[in-house]
This record gives sequence, structure tokens and C-alpha cells, in this order.
Amino acid sequence: MTSSRARSITCSRGRGARDVQLLGIDLGGTKLLACGVDDDSGQAFRVREQTGRSFGPDAALAAITELAGWARHALGGLDAIGIGFPGLVDHRRGVARSSTMLDGWHDVALAAQVTAALGVPCAVDNDVNAAALHEHACRGAPDLLYVSVGTGIGGALVLGGALWRGRGGFAGELGHMTIDRAGPPCACGRRGCVHHYASGTAIESAAGLGPGQLAAAPAPVAIVDAAEALAVAIGSALNLLDVPLVVLGGGVAELGPDYVAAVASRVRRECFREIGEPCEISASRGGYDAGALGAAAIARDAIAAHGQPCSAATRPS
Repeated sequence: MTSSRARSITCSRGRGARDVQLLGIDLGGTKLLACGVDDDSGQAFRVREQTGRSFGPDAALAAITELAGWARHALGGLDAIGIGFPGLVDHRRGVARSSTMLDGWHDVALAAQVTAALGVPCAVDNDVNAAALHEHACRGAPDLLYVSVGTGIGGALVLGGALWRGRGGFAGELGHMTIDRAGPPCACGRRGCVHHYASGTAIESAAGLGPGQLAAAPAPVAIVDAAEALAVAIGSALNLLDVPLVVLGGGVAELGPDYVAAVASRVRRECFREIGEPCEISASRGGYDAGALGAAAIARDAIAAHGQPCSAATRPS
């Protein structure tokens, strides 16, 4: 990409047209991660770019437009785009309703804007929903709770092999479960949300680290405190849901098996033994790219909604 923001680009294969070419974008509070895939689900390229709280709709559309150019070059065409957004999403209309991670996002018709700018179908969903769908595909597990721990904390629930969205499509906001009613105020309007105690941002703050420094300078005490807080939320969720699998994803979960083990042991103290002991609690198999690859999968939904992909001869260049 040509923007001035820090970025990392990796290409794993050259130009080569397939039946369907997809671009999946994981838009986060500190990063934008994009993966281009062909219809065999082979990853063709990966782009990582820094964002930040001020990364608004105009900046996002400019970045997506540039990424689409990369996709067309690497894949030999582009049939659809999927976007995982860090906040509340009306997935049926492709509207980003709001975000506590990014400023300036209020009822933004993101899918329609992308389609108008690029001429390809676009689907938008919550970022953790997208990651959970990819994890479900990796494992074949029909029932799971996916917990993403990064800049913030998010959750998604797969039941019977499908996302459980709730009445309005906003289910899974685990990061905004209150664990301390006298705690710090949250951007969501409440106090003491688990996000303030267990996210990567919270760990870095407690350890006196700058943004993005946690992986290079682990802080054992802060990590253990965060694991305790996260376990309260997950344990409560398990008492309600009794699912057989909890998956930990996001940047903090990439700290490794010691972090996952710390969370798992504490979760089992926070729920009924009969629920916690048989529950598998493990790291995401999709890894750091799960959100972007899941977003590529929801791009297929956009194709289904808009009809068959255009032929190689008629794809925009």
C-alpha cells in the first residue's frame, strides 16, 4: 500500500485467476489486516497496516480501495469483499452501527459505500463473528464460544454450526460484561467492563508499556491479573451457555500456551465444576489471521446475495 501509515505486506503466490477471488479485511482498533484468497481458500497475500482510534470511515474506504487494487493484481480479479468491523453491525444491511474502538462510526453504510466505489459485492459483519466462523470451519465444532482478546475484548457464539446473533444481531459483546460496578467508566456508557481489566490495552497500561509492546516485553503480573478478570466473564458465560469449547483468539492470545493455561485454570474456578471441567479451552487454530480469513468467507455471502461472480473478462481492472 502507498499510505504513510506503517504496514507489512506478504505475498505467497503470484497472479493466477480462479473461479472466485475474495478479499477479507479485519478492521481493528490498532490494525487493519487483509487477506486475499482464491476459491480453494488459498491465501494469496496478506497486508497489515496500523490504524488507531481516529481511523474513520473516509480513511477506511481509502484503505479498502487500495487493498482492492492489491487483490486484483495478486488474484487476477476480485469478486467480493468481506469486512469484519470492531463494533455493532447490522449485517443484513452492511451498516456499521457504532464502535467503542474507533471514533466517527455511527450508522455508516459501509457495504454500500464499498460496492459503489469498487463495483463488487461487499458484506460487513462484526469482526469477532468473522473470526468465530473461520474457527468453526477449521475445527468443524458445532458449538463454541469465541473470545477475542486484543485492543478490546469481543465474543461470538456458534450454536448448531451457525452464529447465534440474538434478536438484533448484536449478541456476543463479552467485553462489556460488568465485573466491577464501581470500576472505571467505559465508552459503552457503563462502568467496570471486563475490557478495562483484561484487554491487551489494559495489560499494557497496568505494566507501564506502550501500545504494541506486550509481545516484546511480557508482564507476568499484569497478565495474571488480566487472566483473572477475563475468567470471571468467561466463567459466567459458561454457567449460562454450557458450551463444550471456548476458543481464545486475538493478539493477546498469541502470547502463548502459558496465557491460555492461566485463563483456563481460572475459568474452571469461576463456573460449576460439572460445566468447566469437561469444557475445552484452547487457543485459536486460525491464529492472528482468523478475522481476515473469516471476513473472506462472509464475502461469499455477498456473492450469494448479488448473484454469480462476474467472469474474468468482465471484472473491473
